Amino acid sequence: MTSQFQREGIFLYLLTLLGAWAASTQGGRRSECPSCGVQDKDVMIEVAKQQILQKLHLKERPNITHPIPRGAVVNALRKLHLTKPRMDGLFGSSNWDSDGDTSETDQQSYEIISFAETDYNKSSTKLTFQFARDNEQNVHVLQGHLWVFLKSNMTGQDSQTIRLHMIQEPQGSRTLVSQKYLEPGWSGWQTFSLKQILQDFFDEENKSLKLELDCEGCQNMPFMVNPNDSHQPFLVAQAKVKERSHHIAKRSLKCDQNSNLCCRKDYYVEFKDIGWNDWIIKPEGYQINYCMGLCPMHVAGAPGMAASFHTTVFNLIKANNIHTAVSSCCVPTKRRPLSMLYFDRNNNIVKTDIPDMIVEACGCS
Repeated sequence: MTSQFQREGIFLYLLTLLGAWAASTQGGRRSECPSCGVQDKDVMIEVAKQQILQKLHLKERPNITHPIPRGAVVNALRKLHLTKPRMDGLFGSSNWDSDGDTSETDQQSYEIISFAETDYNKSSTKLTFQFARDNEQNVHVLQGHLWVFLKSNMTGQDSQTIRLHMIQEPQGSRTLVSQKYLEPGWSGWQTFSLKQILQDFFDEENKSLKLELDCEGCQNMPFMVNPNDSHQPFLVAQAKVKERSHHIAKRSLKCDQNSNLCCRKDYYVEFKDIGWNDWIIKPEGYQINYCMGLCPMHVAGAPGMAASFHTTVFNLIKANNIHTAVSSCCVPTKRRPLSMLYFDRNNNIVKTDIPDMIVEACGCS
């Protein structure tokens, strides 16, 4: 219900913008669809911004008040690349600005890096990870790993046992999850598998995951490097989220100067130009693209063309009589995903392929 109200709010806002545009063109040809001549860049950018937020299930852009240190981000991204599954190409290419085709799927894939809030001391370290998700989403965890930088300060022949516990709230009981053995004098990054722990966590719709590391045989010597710039513990997870499937219809050509019929107009916006480069890591911009041109009766689309974000907006325009003579609109008929790497509102790094974001073809509805 909440998401429905959010969508209605977005559409009403876009109607206001497009309504203002329509009012400014009252003297023009009223027989045209609103999309036939829309080239207002402010409107297109606002549509793109609202669409990105909607697809990421965000009410507003994240407010980055405490940026993650660059060293920690670089380390985490390297580990994400190392643990990336390759079984079926689920997460696609890391070529963020590629214009290549991406296969359609009814499941949106996510790669998440979450940095821990740490309560550090010599004998144990508590780690807290914060997550936000839509309760209506069905999350399937493919992989999950905790990365911590451990250091043995012991000498001699005895090894130390590092134990990882999950803390159950609200009672505070501990459950042993995994353990690692450290040889004397050893130091480096260690991983703990958390796939099932994360799956149970999301199934129970919790928002914070609490873990604790302690050491057997360390004789009260510190076993972790004090979490700082490049040694901050983090969690890497890959998951699929069930999404509504989409279907495509016919293709159309890019716009040129020789035709005023329905076509695709290419438009690129850089995130730094709209003040979003502080929370969007990659790509550097978004190939918005939009549909424009005339839709004579003989090129109108066949019934059953898939509804889209753009189609819905223009249907609302029709319903609200912004252009009373509208009969057929030039709308997207094929779109592809946009790969994004960004900070969410909990400062987690998320990589996902947002479906149906980049317009590839247009047709008449």
